[in-house]
Amino acid sequence: MGKTDHFAMAYARRIRRPETDSHDLLRPPSRHSGRNDGRWGFWSPPVDRSGRTVKLAREAERVELKVVSSERQCRALDLERHAVRTRRVFFLDTPDLALDRHGLIVRVRDMGGRPDDAVVKLRPMASHTLPKWLRRRNSLEVEIDAMPGRRVCSGSLKARLGRGTVARTLAAGRPLAKLLPQPQRRLLAACGPTGLSLGDLVMFGPVEVHKYKIQPDGFDRHLAAERWTYPDGSTILELSTRCPVGKAPEVAAHLTEVLAAHGIVPSEPQLTKTDMTLRFFAEAAA
Repeated sequence: MGKTDHFAMAYARRIRRPETDSHDLLRPPSRHSGRNDGRWGFWSPPVDRSGRTVKLAREAERVELKVVSSERQCRALDLERHAVRTRRVFFLDTPDLALDRHGLIVRVRDMGGRPDDAVVKLRPMASHTLPKWLRRRNSLEVEIDAMPGRRVCSGSLKARLGRGTVARTLAAGRPLAKLLPQPQRRLLAACGPTGLSLGDLVMFGPVEVHKYKIQPDGFDRHLAAERWTYPDGSTILELSTRCPVGKAPEVAAHLTEVLAAHGIVPSEPQLTKTDMTLRFFAEAAA
């Protein structure tokens, strides 16, 4: 068993249950075998309470199909022969993960020579009442995050920072929360825990990330491969691709065939990078 498998098993029982919303109701267990025709491959189609397939959330324009696998299973992709981009990823939350419990994610990335960025994400988005100012600006990027066994509609408010901004902030001993621009602060105030201030947020990270852009034989889209390495040397490897909502069944089925042909299957359990990272550093600080 590799480090990824050990890491996933160690933290599987500590994460919250998969998110669902009104656009994503889980298939009743008694209907699962009879109704799932496998059109989505690794990713199961969304269904209503009766087991009938339903459309994805109307608010989203695209789907990001994600699957976590192991280094050993992905050897056939030969990642090291592809160009790689490195970055450092940080998350911000309270020590007891209050933002996470409220369906809020704050991520800051040191992009290593390219403009850094920050994002505040609502996930699941349906659990939040969006502020009117945010709806008027139409600046929220909405998509479906889909993994084998789970999917959720998320909304992201992104901000581009300058080159080297994160590194300079850390070197000066200043908190990364100070980098969040006013719209992101307003979003946290509107959707976060009552009384939350930027001073309540602590840093979780960094995680060293190597990102490869590949195109496996037989697949007509680019596939992103991200290797996240934690301070104890454990890793997770996520493969992902984005597509329009209407093409999700076709792309998911095709990608499943291509990955299976390379001997790649999903790891168990499927955990998001955010869940893994927050709980890794929360456990380390306890």
